[in-house]
Amino acid sequence: MRGRRGFTLLEVIVVIAVISILASIAVPYAAQILNQTREGGARKEMEELYGAILGNPSVPTSGFVGDMGRLPTNLAQLNVQGGQPAGINGLLGVKIGWFGPYINTGFDAGGYLNDPWGTPYAYGNPGAGQIRSAGKDRTMGTADDIVYPPNPASIGGSLLVNLSVWHTDNTVSQYILNPSIPGMTATVTFNYSNGGVQAGAVAGTPAVPPYTFGIPVGFHAGFHAVTAVCTIPPNPPVSGQAVVYVPGNGQQAQLNLYLR
Repeated sequence: MRGRRGFTLLEVIVVIAVISILASIAVPYAAQILNQTREGGARKEMEELYGAILGNPSVPTSGFVGDMGRLPTNLAQLNVQGGQPAGINGLLGVKIGWFGPYINTGFDAGGYLNDPWGTPYAYGNPGAGQIRSAGKDRTMGTADDIVYPPNPASIGGSLLVNLSVWHTDNTVSQYILNPSIPGMTATVTFNYSNGGVQAGAVAGTPAVPPYTFGIPVGFHAGFHAVTAVCTIPPNPPVSGQAVVYVPGNGQQAQLNLYLR
């Protein structure tokens, strides 16, 4: 044991003091880093939730709104069918009805309902379709709340349909853009999801093309099947059909539909 010695009481006190000082600096900094990470995670998760609701126009995908024709009343409806109409492939293969789950939850089936701090998201707060996190203080309505998107969701858009009708006159056959010919009849049907059930809006006689659907009310964003029939006597009826994507936020899509 000769030549070996332990720490003195003073040395132990100094070491403890240094560790305490370092801890007092490191713990708040670590908590700050953790909250910043959680805040970034909350924003990312809220964007994904909103994408599941509205779809992704850049791809484009329809999301819940495109399938159901409305916003969900709560976030649980994204992954729980409940009494919502089951999804079917409607006219021209356009999806109509509930095609969830819309969120990949992994091992935690209800995890998407809570923010990274464990607090339930507030949906439809402060406006339609908006998602709110209580933030690090876990209290709604305070300065650290996170809201996405910044403005209430506007799921309505409109569609302008131009008709190019195959017409024969004096042995000359050609497409006529938006014809207005005496005796002509035309019917254009715009199909959409009405709460998960296929419905149709009709425009046509006695009006002449082009036809506009969704003004002033607007039709839900997503994919829509459009069909048209036109007759210009003495020619037989000609018809056409197409699938078109209508954006939300009051934007207008345009479809050039060829009938032959």
